[in-house]
Amino acid sequence: MDSQIALILSSLAFLISLFSFFFFKSYLKRRTSNEYILSEIEEEANQIIKTINQATERDISIIEERQQNLRLLIKETEKRISVFNKEVERLQDTEAVKAQISVSNQQSPEKQKSSEEAYQELGKKRYQIKDQPDLPLEDPPTEQEAGDIPPNEQIIALLQAGFSVPLIAASLKISIAEVEITAALLEDRGNEV
Repeated sequence: MDSQIALILSSLAFLISLFSFFFFKSYLKRRTSNEYILSEIEEEANQIIKTINQATERDISIIEERQQNLRLLIKETEKRISVFNKEVERLQDTEAVKAQISVSNQQSPEKQKSSEEAYQELGKKRYQIKDQPDLPLEDPPTEQEAGDIPPNEQIIALLQAGFSVPLIAASLKISIAEVEITAALLEDRGNEV
């Protein structure tokens, strides 16, 4: 009886070993087949491509944002350069007027012009109001009339009233460049609206 039990157990162990052998053989064959390896490589490649696409989209959005910031910076720089160039031209014209005044002071008293008249002519020549040659201009408000209004608001109010840049600069006792910068910013604000 013991020999029968031993025989049954050994045949059962043999069947389990045989089943395990064929199972692992088919498992190894499936895992080492070309189709399985290609599918794993394809899945890994798809994952890499997906990661690259995400990184590329993120980089493109960063580049576009920086490009937009650069355009704004270039635009602001161009405005500042144009204001600077105008100020340089104004200084050159002022020097020319001073030279003209000094020459006219050396001439006869009948031909002399006051420096104020020369500057007014210079301002009329350089800062003509376009499309409004006959615009009547009132005198700008005095310091007492202006009260405690901030200078930028005073400049804006005077520009909107139609006063010339040199007149505003002279009445507020500031440089022409400050008035031109405020005028440029006011014009940009008007263009954005």
